Amino acid sequence: MPLNLKALSYALALVVSTLPFHSHADNSLSPRHSLKLAIGDEPAEGFDPLLGWGHGSYLLLHSPLLKQKIDLSWDNLLTEEVVNSTDGKTWTITLKPDLKFSDGSPLTGRDVAFTYNQAAQSGGKIDMGNFSSAKALNDRQVEIALSAPQSTFVNVLGSLGIVSEEKYDAKTYAQNPVGAGPYRLVDFQPGQQLIVEANPYYSGAKNDFDKLVFIFLDEDSAYAAAQSGQLGLVRIAPSVAVTPKQGLKLWVRPSVENRGIVFPTTPARKKDANGYPVGNDITADVAIRRAINYGIDRQLLADQLMEGHAIPAYTAVQGLPWDKPKASFKDGDITRAKQILDDAGWKVGNDGIRVKNGKKAQLTLWYASGDSTRRDLAQAVRAMVKPLGIEMDLKSGSWETVERNMHANPTLFGWGGLDPMELYHHYSSKTAGIEYFNPGYYSNKAVDHHLQQALDAPTWQQAVPYWQQVEWDGKTGVGVQGDAAWAWLLNLQHTYLANPCVDLGNAAPEVHGSWSVLNNLQDWKWTCN
Repeated sequence: MPLNLKALSYALALVVSTLPFHSHADNSLSPRHSLKLAIGDEPAEGFDPLLGWGHGSYLLLHSPLLKQKIDLSWDNLLTEEVVNSTDGKTWTITLKPDLKFSDGSPLTGRDVAFTYNQAAQSGGKIDMGNFSSAKALNDRQVEIALSAPQSTFVNVLGSLGIVSEEKYDAKTYAQNPVGAGPYRLVDFQPGQQLIVEANPYYSGAKNDFDKLVFIFLDEDSAYAAAQSGQLGLVRIAPSVAVTPKQGLKLWVRPSVENRGIVFPTTPARKKDANGYPVGNDITADVAIRRAINYGIDRQLLADQLMEGHAIPAYTAVQGLPWDKPKASFKDGDITRAKQILDDAGWKVGNDGIRVKNGKKAQLTLWYASGDSTRRDLAQAVRAMVKPLGIEMDLKSGSWETVERNMHANPTLFGWGGLDPMELYHHYSSKTAGIEYFNPGYYSNKAVDHHLQQALDAPTWQQAVPYWQQVEWDGKTGVGVQGDAAWAWLLNLQHTYLANPCVDLGNAAPEVHGSWSVLNNLQDWKWTCN
């Protein structure tokens, strides 16, 4: 996209007028500091956790009940004790004493129960799973009832920010939140900036920064801002993170944010509830899907497009505990890919494009516009599958346009979280066509069975073997040995340029979402005197 110089100039002027920038040479700093950041777009839904604010950034203005640690286990945040019943259907929560919201008002069991009941009714982005109801037993105890056991419900406890029953107004809260996170809102100017200050009532550990100023810039403008040295922390695209600008430190953070291509797995001739076409006669043939998987050289994508700041991904949950051991395969294997197509009856035509039953292996790959990473990946994939005899046209558009075409064409998506529920969303026949879940209308009874076994397990640890069988159980699965429902490409590492005095500490892998760097805010430090 072209550099938005007007927006950049305005933003930098705004930054300079807001707070003085602390260079690492400044030795007259107070014990707490201000930090100016450009780490992504502002949240379209505002700051209401019940509507979805918090995906990858819930530890800024709000606090969930639990916090995920680096090893992906769970730690208390607002809670003193969390007990799950033997049947897995009742969670009893005991809160820490004397909790408060950022305005000083008490946070009690009533607020927790209200948050969960309201989130289930709000129709927002929060997937409440088997949640049935929540009730406050007293000021510090809450009982949450599920309609059925759900091993992944602990992820809801660790992601849904608590709101005040008294202060919550669905019409205004997104712009005027009162949470229990490490910071509280001072000023929000849509399209320009967000200013937050340290919450004096926060119950968790505090970092060295008493004020954060978020500047909303597009990708190119953010990179230019980083080079100008006037911002303390800037997220940049991996493709430009070659060497840090003099006077700045490059941070490369591990991430589970992935990119992959979903394939329509059913023949054409269907339509969804909106009248959009469903199915594709070419990708309905598993040989096409497998050949594309084998023909793509993922390491080459990582090295040439991401400057090495990505790792090859062969599954939706690459590197996570619920990933299938040894799920990777030898890719970039043109010979094997061609043999798969030959064996399936796809013959090379005079124009170099394969044909079977009168249909040419011609596809259109869709992706959302305005994202240079997706554009570059789409172009590279097209070049990699061409020698196989598969012709791939590229089209991009707004997400509204992508939605109209994603059920009938291969589509490049970005996903990636620390909740194994993502496997359910990708592959369950029950989620087919629901929003962006399972857009390829994939269906496999054995996979559905494994998914249900994973959900029904008493704990997330006991669910792991069932999640792993989703990829391949020895007979069938979603992976390349089985149905090859997706061609997963890369896990992107998140890259940032920062003032050398800023130490971001260590954290669990970052997730899909531009603000996920905030999830270990309590560990951020200013290292200069």
